[in-house]
Amino acid sequence: MTVDFYYKLMLFILNKSQSGGNLSPDDFNRTINMAQNSYVAYLTGTFQSYQLGRPIAKTELGQNSVVRQRLSPVIYGCNLHVDSTGFSPYPGDYLQTDAMWTLYNYNRIRYCDGDKWWANYNSKIDPPLYTKPIYRLRDTGFEFAPTNIVMAKVDYVRVPPEIVWGYSLDSVGRPVYDAALSADPIWDSVSALEIISRALQQVGVNLQFGQVQQYAKDIKDISGQ
Repeated sequence: MTVDFYYKLMLFILNKSQSGGNLSPDDFNRTINMAQNSYVAYLTGTFQSYQLGRPIAKTELGQNSVVRQRLSPVIYGCNLHVDSTGFSPYPGDYLQTDAMWTLYNYNRIRYCDGDKWWANYNSKIDPPLYTKPIYRLRDTGFEFAPTNIVMAKVDYVRVPPEIVWGYSLDSVGRPVYDAALSADPIWDSVSALEIISRALQQVGVNLQFGQVQQYAKDIKDISGQ
């Protein structure tokens, strides 16, 4: 689905509801990006969904293949250059780690936090070696042990690229869609409808997924897409 279809669908639904169809392009751009960020937070495991005594969100990245499939457009891989102190800054669009391993020998790099880090770091029995490295999260990047890893490979969930309905103004000042100034969403059709549902909630229209799906079918039938 293009960003233009996203926008037309939201306007179509707003027109069908009692809210009317008044959603400016700038309001749409702001709302749809808030909605996709909310959707990614939901899939990766929002803190609000954790239950006392059960530190697992209802939905999160490592939970099942369906969640991973939905997140696949924002799972990205890159090489990390690790300095002599064992530090490497986060990628600019970093959100959450998926997997980490050494670049050359493909040894898994295990995540350790809190007292586990120091217990492993100072262990005389099972210290972190190049074949059994560890890492932890710092305020601006990753810290590795041992410090001589040099390079690592990380797969991570990235901040989704911004969705933009770009436009120019016609002779009477009305916005006209301009594909050259736009940025289409990266999501599959199921995720698209989930994101649109969340965007509609932000403007006061609460619909079930199936209702949004039917509206999407209706607008496709009308437009012949």
